Amino acid sequence: MKRAFTLIELLVVMAIIAILAAILFPVFVSAKNAAKKTKSISNMRQIGTAAILYMNDYDDTTPPLYYYNANDLRIPSTDGFYYWPVLILDYTKNKDIFHCPNDTAEDPVVTDDQGRSRFDPNNSLYYYLVGANPSYGYNYRYLNQQVMGRDPNGTNPTPYYFIGISGASSFNTASTVMFGEATMKDKVSPHGGGTITNPVGYSRIEPPSRWYGPETSATAWGQLWPRFDAEMVIITWLDGHAKTISKKRLRVDSSTTAIKDRYWNGTGD
Repeated sequence: MKRAFTLIELLVVMAIIAILAAILFPVFVSAKNAAKKTKSISNMRQIGTAAILYMNDYDDTTPPLYYYNANDLRIPSTDGFYYWPVLILDYTKNKDIFHCPNDTAEDPVVTDDQGRSRFDPNNSLYYYLVGANPSYGYNYRYLNQQVMGRDPNGTNPTPYYFIGISGASSFNTASTVMFGEATMKDKVSPHGGGTITNPVGYSRIEPPSRWYGPETSATAWGQLWPRFDAEMVIITWLDGHAKTISKKRLRVDSSTTAIKDRYWNGTGD
């Protein structure tokens, strides 16, 4: 005589499966997030190494935030803008390391006139966006010099341009921010259309002396944007190593800019 499961037995089995799923699902999610974080840290280490190789080839001079020349379209989708990720691309050999696995947000400011995603290689501004909106921002205020005047080597329409600084290795490199997880959120769009509301990546981060706005705003943290923990941000230091640190520790409580920015200006300990 064949024996079938009773309704009660089936319900018990289903209840056990539901309980196990409730227990294990957060574990799976946590493991997946940890793997993404490991990938992002690896990205930032590779970016740091590439920047150091660039500096070695350019007499200890850091990469500029960007270089603009409307006549230089060797990569057409840059539109003539060669931001630091594109400038060090010869050293990374991989554009994908400039995107964190958790940086998936979209915003009209990072689409082309056909509405194509910043992740779409067919985007007419694809390499411009790879450079201008990576997941990691550059400490350009202290690792660049903003020159007031027309760029003699390009066609930059602004009355200033950026160049790298020489002698960055004289900084306390292990305690100087070079790159950090970043977002363009809460900035006013440079292309019109108001304030950016989504946490798309951004090419630059600001030192504490330039932090402003309510604590919930990205501008209050210089566009630093932790993607794995509300407080702990991944930083690449000027010596090339990458690690997580509380974003609050990156600001020294002082009324003096040089002290407040000590982990950005090369004098950190």
